[in-house]
Amino acid sequence: MNKTPKSFVMMLRRRYRVYFNPQGDGWYVAYNDGSVRLRRSLGAGTRPEAEAAVKSLDEPPTAAQAEKHRVTWEDVQKGFLEHKTSLDKAPGTLSRYKNALQAFGRHIREHGVQYVDEVSLRMLEGFKRFRVEKEKCDVSTAYHNSIIVKGAFKWASKAARGYLAVNPAVDWETPPPVKPKRFTYGVEDVAKMEAGVRGWLRPVVTMLSLTGMRINELVNLRWQDVDFERKLLHIRIQETWKPKGRQDRTVPMHPKVETLLKGLPLGGYVVKSPRGKQLCGQTTLACLKTDQGRLGLVEGDLHGFRRYFATTMMRNGVDADTVRQWGGWRTFKTMLRYLADVNSADSVKAMNQAAARMNEAAEKSDKEMTKKPA
Repeated sequence: MNKTPKSFVMMLRRRYRVYFNPQGDGWYVAYNDGSVRLRRSLGAGTRPEAEAAVKSLDEPPTAAQAEKHRVTWEDVQKGFLEHKTSLDKAPGTLSRYKNALQAFGRHIREHGVQYVDEVSLRMLEGFKRFRVEKEKCDVSTAYHNSIIVKGAFKWASKAARGYLAVNPAVDWETPPPVKPKRFTYGVEDVAKMEAGVRGWLRPVVTMLSLTGMRINELVNLRWQDVDFERKLLHIRIQETWKPKGRQDRTVPMHPKVETLLKGLPLGGYVVKSPRGKQLCGQTTLACLKTDQGRLGLVEGDLHGFRRYFATTMMRNGVDADTVRQWGGWRTFKTMLRYLADVNSADSVKAMNQAAARMNEAAEKSDKEMTKKPA
């Protein structure tokens, strides 16, 4: 009894291996198109029908067919975002990806480019300049946009995905911008804000400055995440929200934070908007800047409290690894960017303290030496 073969090879313009899957779509074919490996159903029920379908598939495409199957930037953008969504990326991360990819689409349209095989290295290298000079973005935003676009090209050039045969961004150099450290609040700044900003903002100032939480972590902090018995705040992955890094962590309560929390009304989210609803990060920032101007302070961002937290804890004797874990930084290199530069007054004070400790140690050593018998 003749059995249907599992596969056979046809050598035409290309080498085709034809398979039969009785539980699937019947006869299908696998072949290389350039550096891309493709798989396609033949819609055939018998081997002769499969052979005829392969011969038809092997015919050179017409100009219209070739144009129809060229990959556009919109195709890559859609596939890349679907892929990142499948990896369970946070909504904010997906939004950043989308904004960067759309910006690159605007850039290449200015060059009359629609298909990704028309994108050149020179065009890629002009993207950061386009974002900074034409769209007035910060250089850091332009840099991060470039990294996202470069990643999208790398993703699309994987042979199994069938978007690109060659990655045009493989030689695209994207060095990080050299920028001064961002503004960090001082102790006096935080004290003025705790006393002078509008009422509903005061818990925000205290919580951010003494926990190191990101604003979205505070926005999503629930009363079930507060452990008064163990004096801990739990930053947890939730069904509708995930912290940056997608990792749970705990932050110990500063006594001032504990006192503040015990005075807030229970129910739902810990810190609420003036209307008793969940905070909005953008509204919170806008109101903070308004109040800072009214108080005669330099306008800073909400992340400034995170820099204040890291700097203050380090200067008050907390070891670096503990501060890193409290703040949720994955590496010391990342955390170091959040530490404020030491000003001259603090520098002299630190040196005097070090000298005093050294003198105490020397005196103690001398006393021990004199006590020893000759």
